[in-house]
Amino acid sequence: MMLRENDEFRYRAEKDFVIIEEYKRNDPVVEIPEYLDGLPVRALGDYIFAGRDCETILLPGQVNKIGRYGFYNCHKLHRLVFSDSFTDIGSGAFTGCHNIRELQVIMEREETGLKEILSEVNEELCVRLQGIVDGVLWFPEYYEEGVENTPARILMTQVHGSGLYYRNCFQGKKFRFTEYDSRFEMACAQESETFLLELVYGRLSHPFGLTEKAKKRYEEFLIKHRRKMAELFLTEKREESLEWLLMHYPHRREEQEEYQEIMGIALKEGSPSMISMLMEYGRTYFPPKRRSFDL
Repeated sequence: MMLRENDEFRYRAEKDFVIIEEYKRNDPVVEIPEYLDGLPVRALGDYIFAGRDCETILLPGQVNKIGRYGFYNCHKLHRLVFSDSFTDIGSGAFTGCHNIRELQVIMEREETGLKEILSEVNEELCVRLQGIVDGVLWFPEYYEEGVENTPARILMTQVHGSGLYYRNCFQGKKFRFTEYDSRFEMACAQESETFLLELVYGRLSHPFGLTEKAKKRYEEFLIKHRRKMAELFLTEKREESLEWLLMHYPHRREEQEEYQEIMGIALKEGSPSMISMLMEYGRTYFPPKRRSFDL
């Protein structure tokens, strides 16, 4: 088939679908169209985004394939949105993509191509699952190092970080939440406090597949680090996250000192609406004691 083109793409039409072979522009946000010339876009060619400055790429639900080195050296790529149909990932598709931080997967079924993507991206990632599966999953960074065993004259591979273990929570193309949650003790030993706070918030705020045992462990961590979590949300102006924290894990009367510490952080870091939220929260949970008078 002959190549066709418009202002953004070069593409070819098969019998009943379109393959986009080249992206011609360099926009920060790229939204692949669902249809070209009346036919659904189903595949993306080799090297289609190679070397581009794209920061966010959105793929329509029917795109199921990208060719070899599709995102090669997309140094600025930060966010990728795709559906559970996106399962055919060409070799080296994410080579040189070291700044991806968020994957958003639209779920109409429980099987996805997420495993293949995670196997190519070893940086810290937030994965948002939306649809019949609703979850927010954080995957730690990891790297592998070759270590020479001189007496045995062999080179061994040493893995640093818990990220590889978190990426091995699949049965085929289906994600296993119980295995993911079972890695938490390992993460506590190897990952930063900020990462752990995000992981715990993600699982408790979107508890798909969360067992009571895992929930209890996450909640114990949250209560112990609640001030730090509130500080994270205040510093990053994440008002909805702070509201969730206060609503689901309120302070007891004897924890007023921690609330006052959080209020102090809010006065330095928070937005006016967040400060107002915390003041109202304080009036609810720590009302002033009534004065009594002897007659």
